[in-house]
Amino acid sequence: MDKLIDSIMEKLLSGGYVREDEADIVRFGLELNIMKVLISAAMLVTAIIFGSAPSALVFMAVYPPLRSCCGGYHAKTRTACFILSMAVMSSVIAASQLMPSRALLPVGAAMGLTGLLLIILLAPVESRNKPFDDKERRVFRRRSLIAAAISAAVIALLAVLQAHRLMTASAMAVFFTGIMLAAGLFSNRKGALK
Repeated sequence: MDKLIDSIMEKLLSGGYVREDEADIVRFGLELNIMKVLISAAMLVTAIIFGSAPSALVFMAVYPPLRSCCGGYHAKTRTACFILSMAVMSSVIAASQLMPSRALLPVGAAMGLTGLLLIILLAPVESRNKPFDDKERRVFRRRSLIAAAISAAVIALLAVLQAHRLMTASAMAVFFTGIMLAAGLFSNRKGALK
């Protein structure tokens, strides 16, 4: 991936699209977006292979907006990020395929409520790559609560429509966002102790 980013950056710099003083920021943005595309593609291909595309699509529609608003734990390397993302998607696929129908509503509701509670209590959680000042903290707090409310509405709508597998996928997105917030808070405190 570094060769691809180097090639793109070379073209952007030589073409005058990016100034030298902006190169690090643009490079970081490119790296993030390419990783997001690769992870999303891998998740979708995996879900299609295992016959869980609808659940994966619902998860992928809910999880990224929540994570971008709420923050939380981020892996230190691209490989770790990819592995963590695929582990999360594997759990969504497993729930979609293996969880008995009668368990979907109570398990999904419990996961959704747990995730919402964690978001309400903890969001936003900064990371080493995304520290907050006071104004940003207020803005991201508001965005986190709005995104959580929208996610809760999606979960409720899917429950009312009795689309319990899809409801569970959206609830898992909220749950994993909450878990990443708690992990990020723990990681930040652990880092502060060093």
